[in-house]
Amino acid sequence: MRWDEIYTEGWTADEAYQPFVEFVSEHADPGNEILDLGGGKGAYSSELKRRGFKCVNVDINNGYLSKSRAKGVDSCAMDARFLGFKDKSFDIVLLFEVMEHIPHCDTVLEEAYRVARKHILITVPNCNDYGKLKEQRLAFDHFLRTDHVNFFAKEDLETLLSKHFNNFRVKEGEPIVFKADPTLIVSRWLRRPICILMRQNLARPAIRFGLGVNYRLYGIVDVT
Repeated sequence: MRWDEIYTEGWTADEAYQPFVEFVSEHADPGNEILDLGGGKGAYSSELKRRGFKCVNVDINNGYLSKSRAKGVDSCAMDARFLGFKDKSFDIVLLFEVMEHIPHCDTVLEEAYRVARKHILITVPNCNDYGKLKEQRLAFDHFLRTDHVNFFAKEDLETLLSKHFNNFRVKEGEPIVFKADPTLIVSRWLRRPICILMRQNLARPAIRFGLGVNYRLYGIVDVT
């Protein structure tokens, strides 16, 4: 199994991950102008355009941008540290799954703030509660990524944003839920009666449970 098959829920770089799309919809109005920084192949820009937003996708990968343009998305090759846009050019700036990849987050955040009128919306993999996963002999899949240079717990992202912005908030989302044999997670004295119930088809062979761990961080910066 490859690392990117561990926790993807069928999501690929060519698709718009729906929780992110809904995240934008919560903080933007149709017709708003959106800058998708590091938008890659234009998955989010094309989906948001379909929903009535005006989108521009920016990336440094020309191969990705050609696929973005094929989706009908306005796409520009730019370094996110040096954007060729005037101040306050966009209502919303997106930084979706970008900041874990770049060593110069401060400069990118400053540029995002310069060109935004209303909000900067951020998502990054969450590194909170690693200990809870470790107790179950599990780990976040993003720890396996060789292209990740930053790892954010909630307080880390809050500290970074506090250096640049006065009005922001960070929330955790996407709780991790497991499906497991109940006999593996209950007290030893309960295992025998549960096994008996399972053999008699009076109990489900597996249950879903959570560890109170959330997979992602969502940041909202209010520019106005």
